[in-house]
Amino acid sequence: MTQKDSNQYLNLKGDITKEIKLLRRKQSDIMNPYRRPISSILPEERQVENTLLFDEKTDSEAYYDRFSHWEGSISTKKIRDWLNQFETNMDKNIAHLLLSKFQFFSKTDIESATRNLQEKLLDLLLTKENLWKAFRDDPKVGLKDNEAEFKKWLRNKIIRYAMLPSPSDTSVESQHRLWAIYERSALTATSSTDGKKIRPLSEYFQAGKGDHETSVFVFMDYTNGSGNQLAKCIRKINKLLEQYPAYQQSSFIFMYVVQATSFNLASIEFAPENSEIIYYKPMLGYKSQEIMDILDSHQISKSEYGDFIEKYCRLASGKSSVGYRESGALTCHHYSCPNNTLPFFHKPSTNWEPLFRNSQTPSATRYKQK
Repeated sequence: MTQKDSNQYLNLKGDITKEIKLLRRKQSDIMNPYRRPISSILPEERQVENTLLFDEKTDSEAYYDRFSHWEGSISTKKIRDWLNQFETNMDKNIAHLLLSKFQFFSKTDIESATRNLQEKLLDLLLTKENLWKAFRDDPKVGLKDNEAEFKKWLRNKIIRYAMLPSPSDTSVESQHRLWAIYERSALTATSSTDGKKIRPLSEYFQAGKGDHETSVFVFMDYTNGSGNQLAKCIRKINKLLEQYPAYQQSSFIFMYVVQATSFNLASIEFAPENSEIIYYKPMLGYKSQEIMDILDSHQISKSEYGDFIEKYCRLASGKSSVGYRESGALTCHHYSCPNNTLPFFHKPSTNWEPLFRNSQTPSATRYKQK
């Protein structure tokens, strides 16, 4: 073999060797996943299915601290027992996540809400040009553009705190308890003859005091969900306005501690022309974005969540409804749980013991007056 042939042979041998090594690497890449444990190529197991996301003792105590102002029976044992009714780890974890976001309004929270509502009411009225004009035209007013004097004038001469008229088939008794808190917490330093004691709307109309166009009638209650109860109250207000048409140009303000963001006063076509709603906090619902985000962070699908909701609503109430008019609220006040809250929080059955055992319905026990 000549030197040239020898060199060609060596080059060819080198190329073949490189090709074989390349093929071996490719084969290794292909086979390598199959040499790993099968668990390494399967989807990662979700913690929410296999492990509780909460500590039964510690978290039950934390929940008890939040709910201790509940006027019914509540204890750490009751909270643990309620959570243990949920059958699987997944179910228990979803219940825990909902409970961690649950809106519970203690007495202190309600007091804070009333002060906030008073501020929001005055801020709303500060935007009304017709009221500013009446204020400046009042001969007894000294400082015509002073905001503090304007607020004082509103409280003493313009605002009329009134009871929501009570329809025959629903209850608005809860407003009396709330007004008592409002008077103590929000009106202590600003009360007046008209402001301190609420009256039936008919009494204001019959008395005929003040300028009808600048009179502001203010109503208040704890919860506005679907607006059904408010619609019934407004029907009664309209009947009074038919008797006293001069007040049709007055303003009607409805204040609530919590309100469903889906509700729109304009949806009540017969609402008085100059009527508005203000509220302290939006009502949290089981499909609120805040809830869906936390479920998503734990890889809980919408279908799994939907199955959970239907299953436990049926256990508690015998049907899949998520509460009155399908509100599905996650809200409770220290004295009562609204009936538009998810049933498994408040509705008892032979198969279910609720956490808050009563609800705000027309047939419920009469509210305590304080």
